[in-house]
Amino acid sequence: MTIELAAGLFVLALVVGVYGSITGAGGGFLMVAGLVLVFDLSGAEAVGTSVITTVVIQLVAAGTYARDDLIDRPTAQCFVLGSIPVAFLSAAILANRIPERTFNLIIGVLLVGLAVFVLARRAHESGGHQSGPPRKSALVGLGSAMGVLSGAFGVGAGLVTVPAIRSLQKLSTHRAAATTTAIGAASGVAASIGHAVAGNPRWSYAPFVIAGAVFGGRLGARSANRVAPQLVGTLLAAGLLATGVPLLAAAI
Repeated sequence: MTIELAAGLFVLALVVGVYGSITGAGGGFLMVAGLVLVFDLSGAEAVGTSVITTVVIQLVAAGTYARDDLIDRPTAQCFVLGSIPVAFLSAAILANRIPERTFNLIIGVLLVGLAVFVLARRAHESGGHQSGPPRKSALVGLGSAMGVLSGAFGVGAGLVTVPAIRSLQKLSTHRAAATTTAIGAASGVAASIGHAVAGNPRWSYAPFVIAGAVFGGRLGARSANRVAPQLVGTLLAAGLLATGVPLLAAAI
């Protein structure tokens, strides 16, 4: 492990931590893309290492959000009923069976498609709403679908969950991001265990990415309430395009 490599991993995780906490997306897609494109890890290694990093980001940020009472607990509890078992199984069984080119292609298409979705929704962003009773069946089903994406590909939990729970539960942007962060933390623990069982993480990278993630996650969570909701959507779309397009190019 060279000093340059250690510093590069720390900086990547720091940036991902700030970005992921502010947007509520966790930053897994940025970490996966960075590890694949810059640090030349395989898809399974990148996802396994990324999940370890993003779960730290989300645990740190979720603690801050919980103290600020921004998490909608009934929504989070219903969602993780579906996401936790599926995230574990997808990480342990599916992640290391996907061919590299297919991995890059799937993630690239997913990220670019999500960028279009986020941009389309920006015109409909509004202020805060009061959350209604949790729509349990829809939340559990959505949690199961997100468990596959987050466990096998290291992406999807925040990217899809923020707009989905905003629509289902009528949450404000910041409350949806905070709730999604708590959901991602719980599901990420399950996915991390699954990847560890499968031997996917690059453990020598873990101390540096976790250190960067801790600093970035704290900084991002403290800054989140000062970021306008419209800017959150712009940052999310920009990050999706900046990572999805290079992955598509690498697959083609």
